[in-house]
Amino acid sequence: MLTTALVLCTACASVPASANPHQSAPRQQALAELVERIERVLPATWHVAETGADEIPIGWEGDAGGLYAMIEDTRTRFYHPSGFSYYSFYRVWLMPADWEGEMRRTPYLTDSAPAYLLGASDDYVAFYHTAGGNVWQQGARQLCGALDLDRICYTNLTRRIVDLGLAEQLRARLSSVNSSALELNLQRIIGLTGDGPNLYMEYVFEGEDGRIPEARLEEMTHRLARSVFVSFPEVESLYLRRCSTDTFTDTIVTR
Repeated sequence: MLTTALVLCTACASVPASANPHQSAPRQQALAELVERIERVLPATWHVAETGADEIPIGWEGDAGGLYAMIEDTRTRFYHPSGFSYYSFYRVWLMPADWEGEMRRTPYLTDSAPAYLLGASDDYVAFYHTAGGNVWQQGARQLCGALDLDRICYTNLTRRIVDLGLAEQLRARLSSVNSSALELNLQRIIGLTGDGPNLYMEYVFEGEDGRIPEARLEEMTHRLARSVFVSFPEVESLYLRRCSTDTFTDTIVTR
């Protein structure tokens, strides 16, 4: 099992030149093991191009404390209408299991997408960001396997699909939610999946079309999270996607 510190034997792992030589030995070992695990599943033309520590997923706010690696396929180059070009890439961040953060509000169609949830294990939560991912179509699935994402994995994030068993559990437990929490409207849950201490939910707040101030929406988000924690005592971390007509905002909240 991959641990938060990621400090296993790394004698045969190579760290790209972008690794910071001033990082502590445990952090360098952690990065080396991350690189080694990723390299096990890379196609022949892909390589690790960049690594870092004390990082934060692109497009998110929160404490910077994650491990980071960027992989590229130098066989394929994409040209953007703005005049720049880039290789196909995946970026991966590993954050501590108790990390909390907020994604910027993002249009469903955008040229500057933030990092999305790749998966979660007992020890950490992983994010990814990709462009040209269609070149390596199994990339997210294989990265999940390489990083032991056994709690929530990209491949079972049934976005816009509700796990009816979980929904029934939630319905049965709502009566235990106290008055200080936000009453959950099950009809507004448009995505629900999870395993053990991790839960993924997509929720539409009524009236979220610009009429509700952002600060109020953030308060409602955390009240909704408290409702979930009361209804599911076993859940320790909630990955919540707050949806509106044309934008979404992801939030990670821990108990």
